[in-house]
Amino acid sequence: MFTKKIIMDTICSIMLELRNKYKSGSAAEIIREAILTGEISGEIGQNEFADSLGISRIPVREALITLEYNGLIEKLPNQHVRIADISDKAVKDLFTDMSLLEIEVIKNLPSENLEALPSLGQADFHRALYMSTASPLRRTFLKIITETYLMFVIEHSEGRKIDAVFGNLKLSLGDIRMLRAGYAVYAEALSAEMIRIRRDKRRINHAES
Repeated sequence: MFTKKIIMDTICSIMLELRNKYKSGSAAEIIREAILTGEISGEIGQNEFADSLGISRIPVREALITLEYNGLIEKLPNQHVRIADISDKAVKDLFTDMSLLEIEVIKNLPSENLEALPSLGQADFHRALYMSTASPLRRTFLKIITETYLMFVIEHSEGRKIDAVFGNLKLSLGDIRMLRAGYAVYAEALSAEMIRIRRDKRRINHAES
């Protein structure tokens, strides 16, 4: 049975490796990367984040505000944070929800905005959609998915399969039935790629430990 000390020692060991690996970048970027790759999970103290990363506590507290906004952590009353449980199902649900909302945005786009979408790259395509969303709540949700989860996949993906599926999605913009089918395939491809990236990262970490 793992004691609390053993768990905390393990977390601190992982955070030390992260500090050595990510010597540049903001605290939010470092912790975000560690959460999305599955390198840290569970519960950890806010001060322990700062100590383990070798940076002052103020930047860490500021980073945690950003991470909480993005749904990656939950602040607890005891000055600890709980890392989001990014299960395979949660990843699939996330990209499915993104697809359903983006379809609604596309259906209501003015013709000149719709005509501009095929010329955009993957990241700019999704940014154009969330910026065109009339509902502030939907805009925030799509922005978080795009800038946190989708960008994680784009940054770590080998690219070819995702690029091909995204290309097919753009070809279906003029037909709502084709668009729904295209988004279903696209959401599945994004989910599978994010799950693969996380599993590969865990496998590497296990081999190095």
